[in-house]
Amino acid sequence: MIGLGGLVNEQIAPAIVESSHSVLVGCVGSTPDKSRAFAQKFGVEQCYTSIEELAAADVEAIFIATPNADHHAMVLAAARAGKHILCEKPLALSAQDGREMVAACNAAGVIFRVAFQIRLEEALIRVRDIIASGALGELRSVLFERTAPLRQRGAWRNDARQGGVLFDVAVHLLDQVEWLSGLRMTEVSAYSHPDRAQGVPDDTIAVLGMLAERCHVVVRASREIPYAANDLRIQGTKGMLTTSAVRWVDEHWLRVTTEAGTSEERFAPTATYRREIDAFATEVRGGRGTLASGEDGVRVIELASAAIESIQSRRSVKL
Repeated sequence: MIGLGGLVNEQIAPAIVESSHSVLVGCVGSTPDKSRAFAQKFGVEQCYTSIEELAAADVEAIFIATPNADHHAMVLAAARAGKHILCEKPLALSAQDGREMVAACNAAGVIFRVAFQIRLEEALIRVRDIIASGALGELRSVLFERTAPLRQRGAWRNDARQGGVLFDVAVHLLDQVEWLSGLRMTEVSAYSHPDRAQGVPDDTIAVLGMLAERCHVVVRASREIPYAANDLRIQGTKGMLTTSAVRWVDEHWLRVTTEAGTSEERFAPTATYRREIDAFATEVRGGRGTLASGEDGVRVIELASAAIESIQSRRSVKL
């Protein structure tokens, strides 16, 4: 592990330790004290001081969970050392950097995956299957909304260089919209608060887009709204699908309404971080892949970059 923040301590590291397919053997934190405390907490064999030192060690794979702007250089260093890489989203803050990272991993022959772990939530896998079945007909509207806690830890979130709520939260939704629907976004308009054109990180963003030729998309993400819902609504020519909150709830539900009536399914929350670690280990061992690829990560950066261009230019941007 490199990057030992709250999410790593609370979700990712426990998933690695609990997995029967992985062993957490090394770590790099922002300070030696942080590394030592993490190593003691999770029984890690060795602390390192840099990505280069970690990459030179006897490890098979590196999970990169540092602030967003650091991903590019760290992935390149890990690839040069021939290590498989699981990188937190977003892959990078520019599509050019993302493509360079993908090319470096391809040249090194290493597995390179992006931690869009929400793809592994059973309720959303079911949503994807329902759409693919044609039960909703041709899609006409997708509305996806998510809010983050008002005071999430991590000073990097207040740093404009790290991408704001767009790259912190909305990238998950942009990835989901295309992954769930099987369609590509062709046009994007966006607004943010504060206004990105002022050079400050956004805390709320709204993206209006087109999927293919006929489906409207609205993606909203915020970390300044205390009581908003976190949900998904999809409408097609034959039916409508709605869900409960897609994160941090005790139970998920989804409802489908068609000419035949309304049906409801319920799901226990998926241990997505544990499933992510196991899926990555399966790929390292030569098994079939289920995680988002580096190319998927680049695609999301392209969508986010189009949103930024729209905010700054005050016009719609074609993809």
